[in-house]
Amino acid sequence: MEPLARKLDHLTISSITGSHPASSSSPLSSSSSIPAWIPSSFSLRAKTTAAALSSSQNSAPEDADQMDLDHPPPSFPKNAIFNPSASSTSTIDEEFTQAVWARIFNHRRDYSLTPTIHAVVRPRSVADVIAAVQYAKSVNKKVTVRSGGHSWAAWSVQGDAVLLDLCELGLPDTVKTEGFGHHGWYGKTEELMKDEKERGSTGEGASCVWYDEETKVVACPPGMTGRELNEYLEKRGGRMFAGGHCPDVGLGGFLLQGGMGWNCKNWGWACESVVSMEVVTVDGQHLLINNESHPDLFWAARGAGPGFPAIVTRFYLLTRPLLEMYQSLYFYPASLFKKVLQWEINIAPTCDPGMEIVCVSTHLRTSSSPNPSSNPSNPNLKDTDYEPEPTILASFTLFTTSRSAALAALQPIHDLHPPGTKHLVFCQPTSLTQEYTQQLLANPLNHRYCSDNAYISNNLSTPSPAPSSSFSPSVLDVLEKAFTTLPTPKSSALWFSMNPRSRLPLENMALSMQSDHYFAVYTVWSDEKDDERCTMWVRDVFKGVEKYEAGSYLGDADFRVRRPRFWSEEAEGRLKEVRRRWDVEGRLGDGGVFL
Repeated sequence: MEPLARKLDHLTISSITGSHPASSSSPLSSSSSIPAWIPSSFSLRAKTTAAALSSSQNSAPEDADQMDLDHPPPSFPKNAIFNPSASSTSTIDEEFTQAVWARIFNHRRDYSLTPTIHAVVRPRSVADVIAAVQYAKSVNKKVTVRSGGHSWAAWSVQGDAVLLDLCELGLPDTVKTEGFGHHGWYGKTEELMKDEKERGSTGEGASCVWYDEETKVVACPPGMTGRELNEYLEKRGGRMFAGGHCPDVGLGGFLLQGGMGWNCKNWGWACESVVSMEVVTVDGQHLLINNESHPDLFWAARGAGPGFPAIVTRFYLLTRPLLEMYQSLYFYPASLFKKVLQWEINIAPTCDPGMEIVCVSTHLRTSSSPNPSSNPSNPNLKDTDYEPEPTILASFTLFTTSRSAALAALQPIHDLHPPGTKHLVFCQPTSLTQEYTQQLLANPLNHRYCSDNAYISNNLSTPSPAPSSSFSPSVLDVLEKAFTTLPTPKSSALWFSMNPRSRLPLENMALSMQSDHYFAVYTVWSDEKDDERCTMWVRDVFKGVEKYEAGSYLGDADFRVRRPRFWSEEAEGRLKEVRRRWDVEGRLGDGGVFL
């Protein structure tokens, strides 16, 4: 198995697994009361915020109203880096460029936007967020928000705007950060535990992250990643939250888009596990929103993505037990793609409710290529380090209670797998840590990306027996080109089974598009000269997919390539009304979702 393990190092083996959303560990229903400690904590935090704002205003210079706001001192607002060209003929310096771009995952970047960014603010507190919003209004600039920086189209980088980078939100002033690294302090679990113990959950010293043992709800900042949160929760009695599969995806953007997280097909969308949120509105209000308080904003927050008309400063999330994980993997030549995918489509409705089912097209590494295990972001792998033909991987990842339960769930699948495998792995133990590592290897840093996705209509699930003169394509026909003609060795195409969640209504959320078949492509390359070839491949693939799609998911969208439909007409109309109600001037950047 060792040679196979080496070949697997770079694979995207995405996992969406679980139990039914209506199970005993499911999110709180709309009729449930909010745990009492949440509004109590918020009330104290709101008082602290108000006091901090009052103190800041009282200490401002007497002629603050006459300050030249186009050329503010660096301390106004706090933790801000201003564009040097805004105050003189200075050129853009390296520090400002790094502040704008260093935490953007995709290296296919429009650097021409840099001179148009007014400032980058990294708030530590809610008061800092409010001050930044008020400042943006005083200089008539838009406000854009960054949580993790993993959006393919870099939604947070928009012209004529103040960029709020939430990578330090909630950190005490005693914590010093250096540079503009992708993520930092939130990943230091022991420090989070110490901070929680010292500062507690409420009042002036509220901890950055707080877990309530009784309600199993965790409070955390939007800049924290799913991996960082799960490393923390594992030490808090073996809990987890079904965040993003990619370890460096921030919770803010992920949850606002709906959250296609671990075991989404069974556990439901991650946003369904959001109990409450704290937000700052464009007019500087600090609000607690949930089903009972400001339900219109709460509805919009679950699926609006960059179209949400407020800034999330804190999430309250219902966690679930951290179960054992097992995996069966079946590798096939690309010529068997249709047979493999039809097998997965057929078997998906019968599988254990802890099972995530994925079909991946990817290039395996050759046995002679370097082993990047010690450096998941290894940039030295060349195209020649991969096999020339794509491989089709059928992946079954299971969250369960024991190995015996895993065997019982995976054996029926194994018994029905099509012949012709190149390799296979049966009921292999895995973990969130291992899966995050695989995802990092499949999504290397310092590369250029173009992504797109579609929900394929359920009407195409079964091949049509009709004669060729009246041919009706199946999902197999629609996806065949993408899965068999990847443009680069580091690219991949994915199919996720979304049944049974896709057969249940989407209630009390802006998220309003789904089907049994989620399809996405991740085109990956390193040389700018390949931009046109790779983006054109994506456009060409989706020209053949568009007429069969039932919508698209914001999380894997890149508006520079295509703008499909992200909401039903009813939901989009309602979302526009919520935006008009809470952001009359359109000050919060919408990332292009309504263009």
